[in-house]
Amino acid sequence: MRKLLFISFLIAANLQLLAQEIPAIYSNLGNDGNGIYLNVEGRKIYAFDANDEFKFSDLYGNPAGTRHGILLDFKYPKLTGILYYGFINYGDGNFPQTVYFRESAKIQEGKSFIPIAGVLSGKYDMINWEKTGRGVLGYRIISENGEMLYDGKLGFTYKNGSFSAAPTLIEGPFINKLSSKSLVISFTTTQPVKANIKVDGKTYGKKRARLNHEIEIDDLQPNTKYDYTLTIGEFEFKYTFETAPEPGTRTKFSFAYSSDSRAGNGGGERNIYGTNAYIMKRIAALAKAEGVKFMQFTGDLINGYETSRERMNLQYSNWKHAVEPFWHHMPIIPAFGNHEAYNYIFPDANKNVTYMIDHFPFDNDSGESLFQDNFVLPENGPLSEDDSAYDPDVTKIDFPSYKESVYWYAYDNAAVVVLNSDYWYAPQGNTLLSGNLHAYIMDNQMKWLEKTLENLENNKNIDHVFVSIHTPFFPNGGHVKDDMWYNGDNQPRSIVNNQKYEQGIIQRRDELLDIIINKNKKTLALLTGDEHNYNLLNITDEMPRYPANYIHEKLKLSRKFYQINNGAAGAPYYAKEVTPWMDHLRNFSTQNAVVIIEIEGSKVHVRVKNPDTLDLIDEYDLRE
Repeated sequence: MRKLLFISFLIAANLQLLAQEIPAIYSNLGNDGNGIYLNVEGRKIYAFDANDEFKFSDLYGNPAGTRHGILLDFKYPKLTGILYYGFINYGDGNFPQTVYFRESAKIQEGKSFIPIAGVLSGKYDMINWEKTGRGVLGYRIISENGEMLYDGKLGFTYKNGSFSAAPTLIEGPFINKLSSKSLVISFTTTQPVKANIKVDGKTYGKKRARLNHEIEIDDLQPNTKYDYTLTIGEFEFKYTFETAPEPGTRTKFSFAYSSDSRAGNGGGERNIYGTNAYIMKRIAALAKAEGVKFMQFTGDLINGYETSRERMNLQYSNWKHAVEPFWHHMPIIPAFGNHEAYNYIFPDANKNVTYMIDHFPFDNDSGESLFQDNFVLPENGPLSEDDSAYDPDVTKIDFPSYKESVYWYAYDNAAVVVLNSDYWYAPQGNTLLSGNLHAYIMDNQMKWLEKTLENLENNKNIDHVFVSIHTPFFPNGGHVKDDMWYNGDNQPRSIVNNQKYEQGIIQRRDELLDIIINKNKKTLALLTGDEHNYNLLNITDEMPRYPANYIHEKLKLSRKFYQINNGAAGAPYYAKEVTPWMDHLRNFSTQNAVVIIEIEGSKVHVRVKNPDTLDLIDEYDLRE
């Protein structure tokens, strides 16, 4: 009977694989009973298997109460290591975090036990659980080779001499989509529950129990600080937020900018499975201490380049946990970069080459959809590249969605327009498989950008517009070989179903410059990353920006513009390289950095600080 069931399972799985349609925008791909394959000179090269050893949500621990504490089962039998644990005191300070106890527990065959009674009691009962009968524990999973894997949380109650696991927060709450009158608060719970948020005497919530919660808070007053209380079962969590001023009020405010926090070297929290949690926490803490109203973070949050949805979600969760205490109070607004790539990977052993493309189906299992699942962002961007001149079938949805990876938002008299230069990204092999190029902006996104900037140009409440994109228009250290330069080679371009885009990468860069600089006056600076350093580039018409013997039309720039690159949020550094425009470069630094942009009416002042040492790296005016 078991054999028949197993055979039935294999048949069903193979039928599902066969039913998975290859998007028409790819080329040389096929699907048979063995999986997705790439056809190279008549050879079938199959994609790597995801090789999942754990399910991300099982790292919540599947907690079960006993008379003495909480038993955790991560359902990951190969997992052996150490579990550090401690209470989270939500009544002590504005930014509650786990305070680890002096002792730890072993993880054996994917299971561990946190002793509470007689251990985290008496003088170690800092949350008063012995009196209230409830509390929240934080824990950190360390593998046997010392790798920091995950930071989790669990709620518990104590009644009649026994502990029980209770639903609690596992991520959040996060402040999103902030305006002068409303915002969205999102959070994730360990179990499906009904939850509510109380603000100014009014209660907001959903009627249905769920794991992932998004609650809109409305009818608020502009430029006002509010207390809010999130209630989940027996637990209450108290925080604050501040609404934005009325648009065009022109009050003094500041915001922070950074990017590139994928894992770094040096040990410790510089690598909590895919992200440099140490530097990210320092950046968020400094930004909050500086009184910024929000932080834009554009790309390469995590290591990515994964074949596994489970491992991608784990990395995203670790990034969110690193900045979570500060995100309770102010918006942190992430954007898409090349390391957000979630791939099919095809290894060609004959040619010693590996090909990589965006995972599909695009609507629910792609890099774009994973990003959408993990963040709550504005949804005012273009739909996709469907119905463009390169769409092979206008009757079908062929491309990934731009939802929540291309968007714009405003705060008072400033607007930030966020682009995705790694959409439908093919890290390797787009000439064979088709796919988008690193740093290439495709047609529909271009059209949306032009229309959006035109609307902002005509918006009387907006004085300053920043365009944020992961890849620099003019790279200076680490990505001169690609970004929007490719060592001066205009040949690289996007390819759709074997059809090459008419414009090469440098031509496309000039089209963007024309829209941003020549056709608009409020646009002030590019906020870029990808290169793991900080620098300021003064872009003028006199700045050399073409390779020798460039045969295409050269763009004339009508005014001065700035590129502020800050990819210094903890990823391994890149040093300065030789470029045609390097004489226009100011203060190249490999220090970790956060850019703080201060706006007061018509004035824009920039300070750049090292979040680890608090040194001032750079300071200047963009508009006086």
